[in-house]
Amino acid sequence: MRVKYKATLVFLLISLFIVQGSCKVESSGGSKTEAIERIVPLKAGNNYNATARFLAGLPDPVETGSNKITGSEWYKKYKKNIDRAWSRFFQPNMDKIKEWRGHYLLSSYSSAVFYPFSGPDVLNPLLFYPDTKDILMFGLEPTGGVPDIKGINAKLLRRQSNNLLAAINFTLDHAFFVTTDMQKKLKRSSLSGISGIMFFFLARGGYTIVDASNIYILRDGSTTRKKPGAGIKAIEGVEIIFSKGAEKGYRRARYFRMDISNKSRYLPRFSRYLNRYGTVKTIVKSASYLMTWKTFSKIRNLLLAQSSSILQDDSGIPYRYFKTNSTWKLSYFGKYHRPIPVFKKQYQKQLHIDVRKFSKGPVPFVYGYGYGYPDMTYHLLLAEKKKHITGD
Repeated sequence: MRVKYKATLVFLLISLFIVQGSCKVESSGGSKTEAIERIVPLKAGNNYNATARFLAGLPDPVETGSNKITGSEWYKKYKKNIDRAWSRFFQPNMDKIKEWRGHYLLSSYSSAVFYPFSGPDVLNPLLFYPDTKDILMFGLEPTGGVPDIKGINAKLLRRQSNNLLAAINFTLDHAFFVTTDMQKKLKRSSLSGISGIMFFFLARGGYTIVDASNIYILRDGSTTRKKPGAGIKAIEGVEIIFSKGAEKGYRRARYFRMDISNKSRYLPRFSRYLNRYGTVKTIVKSASYLMTWKTFSKIRNLLLAQSSSILQDDSGIPYRYFKTNSTWKLSYFGKYHRPIPVFKKQYQKQLHIDVRKFSKGPVPFVYGYGYGYPDMTYHLLLAEKKKHITGD
């Protein structure tokens, strides 16, 4: 099946962890930065995990209003569609990433992972860095608010769940999220919005939702869960605290909605917020080649300055910024494929040459654009700052 792409799609977004506690961390410049807040749930006895399992088509572990709906014919059909999509694409692709990661990436890493241009793809950083505690993500899509099935009538529950299914099926056909298309499908609802899809992926990935809340980045880079008053502009986001199995402590994923072009008034405050984490590991996927443009030079420079490593396809930071800088150790994987037609001008000849010459082996999983093209292969570039290779 050949996928059709439109040149008008600017942002294609498909998907940071820190050790618990209040210890100080080093910034990319070597100076001390303010400690990030501890990962502590605020609400007890919430309904978020039940909501996540409902959206994911999984058995509900607690008694909620949804248990009267899960036996209905529409939910059985919904669950069947979810199971088919998961077994057809998501689970096999996840298994391949895990196997590849075991050969090429350190399994133990507990600091922050930054996933720009992510959309709701919260599992991606967890697949590459499974021991992480803190994930930072952003995109153009609204969060949709914190999803909760409690009190939602059956008709609305069905409509919003079907909206989420449409977004999941779109991802199945394309292997990434498209901002303009998702904004139409998500309808700004809580269950089928960014937060709802993050709930879905975390539940399907075997995680338990412990707490969730709206969160805001203020001008000085600090965060608050209290909605700022009128006239105070803040970056809006959602925070999800989750855990897995019998592991001790919690993990956290934060997604923020914002424009990060050079003209954005929010980028400086987000930079101040990111600086609190010190160095981060960064992954980039299906980023629309935005960082090749002069109008996105600031976010590109921020990633280069603050990342201890960057794992990306060619849609991220242009290769020349790594090739000409001796501070980076470069590792190549897979086979470079010319960009899909809508991005054909973003072909990078030197990257093509170097991947062909130095590739350490195939990339056996779907990563980036081109899913549906029978001749498509995938590649990855791992850039590591040499001073961080022996330990972050």
